[in-house]
Amino acid sequence: MPAESAQLPILDHFVILVSHADLLGISQHLDAQFTLAPGGNHADGLTTNKLVLLPDGCYLEFIAFFDDVDPERRRKHRWGNEKEGTIIDWAFTLPSESDFGAVQQRFQTADLSASYTDPIPGGRTKPDGTILEWAVCTPRNANGNAVNPGTMPFWCLDRTPRERRVPYELEPHLTQHPNGIQGVSSVSVQVPHQETSKLKKVYDVIFDGPWIYRAHSGSTSSDHTVSLSGGEGGVKLVFYGSKPGRVELLPGLFVEIEISPS
Repeated sequence: MPAESAQLPILDHFVILVSHADLLGISQHLDAQFTLAPGGNHADGLTTNKLVLLPDGCYLEFIAFFDDVDPERRRKHRWGNEKEGTIIDWAFTLPSESDFGAVQQRFQTADLSASYTDPIPGGRTKPDGTILEWAVCTPRNANGNAVNPGTMPFWCLDRTPRERRVPYELEPHLTQHPNGIQGVSSVSVQVPHQETSKLKKVYDVIFDGPWIYRAHSGSTSSDHTVSLSGGEGGVKLVFYGSKPGRVELLPGLFVEIEISPS
């Protein structure tokens, strides 16, 4: 990979919240468009997921809370109060957990009204029994409280090899999709208009330069840009691939595919 891109954030995944019933039946909705990969149950016992792996090394995570979860535990979860059927969050990663220290240092130096937590352990057990471990760093405001999911990306830093969590190279058949999608071209984040000025400064610190992310695979087949605008809120993404068009991820949740320049 080019040396100048070594410190760029690596786009990791997008989180799409669904009901447990919808997760169990997700293949009926997606099979005509995507190849599903098995996910597993998270270590906290609250959630389970299924994945769509992309050839560029990013993935879509369809996640659901178990129906019998204690309502109070769900309410306290970062995603427990988010709207089902939407993209609720997104994550970057880095080659090593130790690389995140540079991000934290930039935030300390900038003295902004936002920061990230220190790495918090997490994990998941795959259906074949493989245990995955990682740490997440989530955004906080000036008072130390969590910001709305999706407003700022969180960071997912692997403590077990990433290829076990995202086997896009080990199992390439899982990245071949009927709709021809090859990766994520761009990400746009809408936030309340009154927050755009503050968050633009935050994003400047996240990227430490142009708002460009890296694909884990090293692909340069798209712009890989992030944009921020005022609006009703939410995370939107554009795919690139061999077949331009529009894809329905879930009923009413559409994303665009643009033709790959390569």
